[in-house]
Amino acid sequence: MKVTLEQISGGIEEIIIKYKEMTEQIEGIVNYINQNEKKLIAFQDGQQISLPPQNVIYLESVDGVTYAYTSREVYRTNLSLAAVEAMYMKEGYFRCSKSMIINIYRIERLKSEPGNRIDARMDNGEHVVISRRYAKELRSILKNE
Repeated sequence: MKVTLEQISGGIEEIIIKYKEMTEQIEGIVNYINQNEKKLIAFQDGQQISLPPQNVIYLESVDGVTYAYTSREVYRTNLSLAAVEAMYMKEGYFRCSKSMIINIYRIERLKSEPGNRIDARMDNGEHVVISRRYAKELRSILKNE
């Protein structure tokens, strides 16, 4: 694969991908580019903030309010977990319980637990339990990646 980079002094930045056949590698590149375009709208101290999806470690719904957790901050979002799951599934967001979605790319370590559950240690050191209802699906996702 040939890569050509060209610096421009003005105008709109543009990425052109030429391919004979759509492969997993090219699809991954396209997904990465698109992922950096999407932003999760959140709020903190009355201010609206745009979060890149890759910065979010997990989201949790508490009393009908959804919170997005990053390495250092907690933000409130107006999106439901179902909406977040639908919008960001391709970015690695995975429903791990009724009230939580994790970013599988932010998992540091997995440990099997009794009752067919999984303990996921996230890269910020927090532990998230994958309920038995979702554990099988996570295992199959991780085997395919």
